[in-house]
Order: sequence, then structure tokens, then C-alpha cells
Amino acid sequence: MKQYVDLVLKSMVEKDPGLLPLADRYRATENSIPGALNMLTAWRLVSRVNALGPVVADEELGNIVMTANLEIGGAPATFWARIAVADDRITELELFHAKSRGEGGYVLLAEEIGNEPAVWKSAIPESGRATREELLALGRAIFIDTAAPMPPEGDDCVVMEQGGVVHEFAEFHDLLMGVDTGPHAPEDTVVMPYGLAPFRPSDPKARVVAADVEQGLVVTIGMVPGYILPTVTSAANISAFVPASMREMHARSVLPKWLEGRSVIDEIEVMCVSMHVLRMFDGKLQASEMFNSLTGAGARSVWVD
Repeated sequence: MKQYVDLVLKSMVEKDPGLLPLADRYRATENSIPGALNMLTAWRLVSRVNALGPVVADEELGNIVMTANLEIGGAPATFWARIAVADDRITELELFHAKSRGEGGYVLLAEEIGNEPAVWKSAIPESGRATREELLALGRAIFIDTAAPMPPEGDDCVVMEQGGVVHEFAEFHDLLMGVDTGPHAPEDTVVMPYGLAPFRPSDPKARVVAADVEQGLVVTIGMVPGYILPTVTSAANISAFVPASMREMHARSVLPKWLEGRSVIDEIEVMCVSMHVLRMFDGKLQASEMFNSLTGAGARSVWVD
């Protein structure tokens, strides 16, 4: 099934949707907007494939999920997609790309795609493999069964988003998490040492779209309502997508003294399409990454009835 990944990327670079074995009737969206392929940005502006990230193929569900660093409009962009195949023809293309930090909600780390931490690529011993049922249960726990017990995190599991490992300002991390790790210089950063937060948002209509037992990977896509809120420290004045369920938690990270004399983004409601890719083996969550695409407040997925 992974041959379709190469075909889709080749088609974009050559700006020729005709290279694809499309079904007589196919469905396609790009950043949640439906359209014929020859009308989409990807077939107009993608000029090169810089790197390919994890690819998850699930023959039982008929889906292939891919991530990549693509050159779009002369700059690196994160790209993630779900390709559905039936009878050797592509029936669905669900495409997303982020060309700026704002489109993904917080960070843009496209240039780290293809250079994931070693835990993403390490071989899994036969005895350490998760079963398909375990992977699907893990996928449902992201948004659907949020009260379900999660496997413990492995030692190397860190927060990854939009292509790479997230480094937070240390003072922001301490306020957000309600801890005190000591004095920090304004520019100090830390890596968030966990994979999934216990306060994650829920979406009962989220979709587990692929599971790969050999790689120990599972992929879930959900819709998360939230807000664009200011992320302000003594060293930064930016914005971030914050799920509605984490709004109060985020509020304690913005100190009034950091707002004085600054223009900051006002609170704006928004919806986020969020794809989580998880890796599990040896009974532990070993790796976790999310790819986000922001869309209008109150939006729903056309892929969900």
C-alpha cells in the first residue's frame, strides 16, 4: 500500500493529478476544504519532497497515513495525509499542510521530519509487540475513551508536535504544570517529558484510521474545540491553540506583569483537526506526535457522518 504515498507525492511535484489511479468517484479535502485535485494548493505549489516521516498502512481499514516535509511556495511545510484505497484505486484523500506556525496552532518543525528520535525507528522484538486490539484501544483512548487507562510512558517519550520535539520556555512550563523547578533565565527551555496528558480533550466522533502491528503504530484523528490565546513570557509574545478543556490551565501561565506595555492577541474561538500518531511496544507508550490544522469555530469534519 505504501506505493500510493510515492504516487501522491510524485503527482503533486509534477502538478499532474492524472498520475493517480483515482476511483471513478473520489472524495478529497485539503485543510478541511473539499475540491477536485487540480484545484488544490498542493497540486499548484508543492515543488519538492524534502523528507518523508512515518508511514502507517492498514490494509484492513484500507488507509495509508503519511507525514512529510514538503517545499510549498518556496518554504518547508508540514504535510500529513490519509489516503484510502479500494480495489487498487484511490477513493479518498484527506490532506493537510501547514506553512506557518499559526496554521498549526503553535509550532512549525517541518525540517525535523525524517529525523525523528531513535525510539520511532528502533526494532521491536516479537515478544514486545502490541496486538492490533491493543493498538486500536490505545487509538480510542486519545479522544474517544479518555477515561480508559493509558500505558505508562517509556523513558524516551516526549511531546512532539508538527514534525519535531517541543521545547517549552522553562518559566512557562513551570506555571503551566504547577511546579517549581528553580530559577531560570528567560531564554531557558525544557523538553516536556511525557507523551499524553491526562487532561486531554475528548471527541466521541474521533476516528482511529490506521494501526500497524509491525511498527507498533496507531493513528487517530479528532476535532478539538478551543481558543487562540496569548502565550506570553518574559522572553516571548506569541499565540497558541489551547483546547477548551485546558483553558484554565493555560490561564495560570500568563502573568499580568508580562502583559504590561505589550500588544497581545485577543482570545479567539477556533476548531482544530488533530491527528495523533502513537508508538507502543513492551507495554509502554514509547512515542507520541500530534499534527494540527486550525479551521473555523464550530466546524465539523466532512469525513464524519
